[in-house]
Amino acid sequence: MDDWPGMTIGEVARKAGVATSLIRYYESIGLLPEPVRMHGQRRYGSDVLDDLAFIGMAQSAGFKLAEVKALVEAADGSGGMADPMRSLSSRKLEEVEALLERTRAMKAWLEVAKDCGCRTPEECALFPASGEAVDPDRILTVVKIDGNGCRRAS
Repeated sequence: MDDWPGMTIGEVARKAGVATSLIRYYESIGLLPEPVRMHGQRRYGSDVLDDLAFIGMAQSAGFKLAEVKALVEAADGSGGMADPMRSLSSRKLEEVEALLERTRAMKAWLEVAKDCGCRTPEECALFPASGEAVDPDRILTVVKIDGNGCRRAS
């Protein structure tokens, strides 16, 4: 058996730091090509480690698997990945900016909430007033603090 070419799925998983099930999943959705098989056992060339590193980096940057697949297909195609990379990255930057804005609002809300002394949501300005419609886009609007902390003005 030592003369079989390539790495087993277990060897690839160990070297790449991923689960074997993830490798199988990537194969099933076409993100990784089907490997050659010897006696029913998957065998991989070292290029699969580069592919897994590419996928991992793209996911770390926030790309979804369908977007990663589009980049892989573009990189393998005659046109290259430059245009799809620029397009996808521009969209991702917009998403990240929106996420950062939401994160800043969450942080501001939590900073006020950590000092909250209100006994009920009704008396706390951090929560909608009774009967007030809630706009999901503005749910974490930063509460302006006056002398009453987060307590709703009477």
